[in-house]
Amino acid sequence: MVHKVLIANRGEIAIRILRSARELGWLTVAVYTHGDASHAGYADEAVKLENVGEYMDVGTIAGIASRCVRPSNVEYKLTTGTELNVPMSIQAITFVGPSPDTLRIASDKMLSRELATALKVSIAPGHRVSSSQDVLGFGQQAGYPVMVKALDGGGGRGIRVVSKAEDVEEAYKRFQKIVETAPSRLPRSSVQPLINASLSLAGELRYKGLGTFEFLVNSQTREWVFLEINPRVQVEHTITEEVVDIDLVRAQLLLFTSNTSLRTLSLDKPLPPPSIFAVQLRLTAEDPLKNFQLSPGIIKAADLTWPAGRGVRIDTWLSSNGHGPAEWTVGTDFDSLLAKFVVRGGGFEEMTQKARRVVREFDLSGAGTRVQTNAAVLAGILEHHDWLTGDIDTLWLERNVSTILELGMKVVGSRVVPSGLDVQPGGATSSTTAVTAGAGPTTTMLQPGSLFTLTLSPPDQKDLETKHSLTLSSIGRNTFPEMLSGVLQTTLSPGTPQWAFKLEQSTSAAVGGGGEFELADPNDARHVAVPLTGKVVELHPALALLQKAPSTLKDNRERLRVRKGEALVVLSVMKMENSVVSPFDGFVERAGKGLKVGAVVGEGTLACVVVDENEPEYRQVVSSRL
Repeated sequence: MVHKVLIANRGEIAIRILRSARELGWLTVAVYTHGDASHAGYADEAVKLENVGEYMDVGTIAGIASRCVRPSNVEYKLTTGTELNVPMSIQAITFVGPSPDTLRIASDKMLSRELATALKVSIAPGHRVSSSQDVLGFGQQAGYPVMVKALDGGGGRGIRVVSKAEDVEEAYKRFQKIVETAPSRLPRSSVQPLINASLSLAGELRYKGLGTFEFLVNSQTREWVFLEINPRVQVEHTITEEVVDIDLVRAQLLLFTSNTSLRTLSLDKPLPPPSIFAVQLRLTAEDPLKNFQLSPGIIKAADLTWPAGRGVRIDTWLSSNGHGPAEWTVGTDFDSLLAKFVVRGGGFEEMTQKARRVVREFDLSGAGTRVQTNAAVLAGILEHHDWLTGDIDTLWLERNVSTILELGMKVVGSRVVPSGLDVQPGGATSSTTAVTAGAGPTTTMLQPGSLFTLTLSPPDQKDLETKHSLTLSSIGRNTFPEMLSGVLQTTLSPGTPQWAFKLEQSTSAAVGGGGEFELADPNDARHVAVPLTGKVVELHPALALLQKAPSTLKDNRERLRVRKGEALVVLSVMKMENSVVSPFDGFVERAGKGLKVGAVVGEGTLACVVVDENEPEYRQVVSSRL
């Protein structure tokens, strides 16, 4: 019997599943969207989706599966790597994953909590909420602190602890895990009750397939509560594979073939406690200098240096398997994950030493690269004293991010040309590292698209200071601080789109550049700036009208009226929406250059110009109509 599997997912996890299926000799089918097809290069067949929403459209995925069914000697299987509930009733098609009845409970955090309660598994008091007002009500009833967690998939937001009522509005800020280790450094006497509770829940659900059962443990008292079930191949499955030496994806695929069980896979008995350690470091396209905002752009293979060596595994979607151009686009439709660095060692110290080396070896630089990463944060975590002592909790990163970033910048900024190595000027030194005779290495990162705020004032006369924005459209030569040259765009000279320059000194922050957009003037209160990089998904009706017929609206400004707090532009950033709002009551004078639905705009880009309704010109227009 020939098996064929459709992977209804993308990115590094799709490649991970495709590789295991190919090792088994199975035929494979991938689905992909425009501009995001790297994983499809690892499949035997590929089907293009109309949009990213179809990944979660049961009818679309089931339809593709049914069309791909071949003659009776092929047993067709569908796996998603997510908790997409696909009730397969099509003959010869098997859904690789938990049953629909199991998914109904396991993928719903509240129903999972009810199951845990029925089985006498400890849970924390909880309540379903849909707004900040709901959180305030629960906090008043149950007392603070409280934790807020997304109910239907976190979108990367993870857990947010709210210590007092005043912090509730910040509870929806995005946080995500970036480092995972195995095994737990808790004593086995604290881990075993969690395993027992997981088995109890799984047994009641008649759970079949891969899944993760999550708990929260008090680091002081060792008290624990059940949190949720993730009924899928979890992102951090890699470290479990490393410490138990089992290909979990292969086991899951085989489990859904005929005459295969946990017993035939030799997985029916408890595994011994792991004797080695593993860590997973999530490399993301986020700028830690800008509150971890998404950093979109194009990454070319020539600009990448991947680490390697014994005990090092890299799971990434920045790979094409020889199909298509060796470059990839980091957009706003999906999460920011670029790669997972998975490192194992005989002990925790050896694992940490290897992980530090891995982060140092990674490099993403080049004249055409503007994507920023969190590599400095990963390096800083590994260098921090608390990492070695294990004194880390769920809020540790948030509390220590400044120190961690400072430690990490020293590591990733220390890549220097080895002594005695003959290097041509501008050849081997990257745009993120500069070496100057007698000065040692710098830690300044510069890339095309970097944004600066320039403040000018006469000496000792701060009341006369003015601010201007400046972005580097391209970099010609970077031996900073000796010399930096290229092309820039600035509000200092709005009449000239771009200038060739030679510059010394600066720090970076990624933003879209190149002239297709314009920068907001920070000195002009009428300029509404985009606060973070994202994809425009919605415009205020006034902006939409201006784009369609700007000339016909000259004498009908009431149609361009906006109120304070109204959303002028809605941005999608890693599947989450963010609104750019009007700072006051007024009307829209014009939209920013290049602003349109579907455009990816950078931080500092001009969204629009809004004129205050109290300005003399506006009052004159209103009175003339009266």
